Amino acid sequence: MKISRLFFLTFFLFMILLPLSAQDRVVLEPDTPEGKIIHMDPAEVDASRLPLNSVEELREMGTVPDIKIRRWRLTVTREEGEASSFTYRELMEMETVRKKVLLICPGWFADHAEWEGVPLELILENAGIGSDYSRIVVHGTDGYNAPFSREEVERGLLFLAYRVNGEDLPPEHGFPVRLVAEDILGGRWVKWVSRIEVN
Repeated sequence: MKISRLFFLTFFLFMILLPLSAQDRVVLEPDTPEGKIIHMDPAEVDASRLPLNSVEELREMGTVPDIKIRRWRLTVTREEGEASSFTYRELMEMETVRKKVLLICPGWFADHAEWEGVPLELILENAGIGSDYSRIVVHGTDGYNAPFSREEVERGLLFLAYRVNGEDLPPEHGFPVRLVAEDILGGRWVKWVSRIEVN
């Protein structure tokens, strides 16, 4: 049975217009040198074959702030002055995600670990935030912050992690929660997150 020209043309157009998928990424083999990985874009690689770094092997950056977990709150603020806040326990009671994500700090290091936490989109939803915003800014207790567009949030690649490799997040790696930004360079992975500003 002959395939019609229309069917062939439709199939061809479908194939060439397909968006990039995980199959189009550069697969990193288990023995890929870190010196090569640190010059790559995490959005263009498939790190699924890389071994996980142990918690002890994860690199540390920044000065650990003194956080009292009983007093700590994650605050979500809007320009209008509205605010919502969540305790550590309330965050842990939300729906979680667990992902193996590669962190690349360009030119410095690369860490591959399994992170567990709450999707950022879910936190905004619980704070009563709809889709009427253009960006958010994630703030750390240490004063560091990073902006993200609404499109980045809605891609489902951002979450606040409170565990790494099955262990509670150590203070030096962002306890009580740190941002995990899949496919985004490590400079925007804010640690010791305390506030999400919605604009």
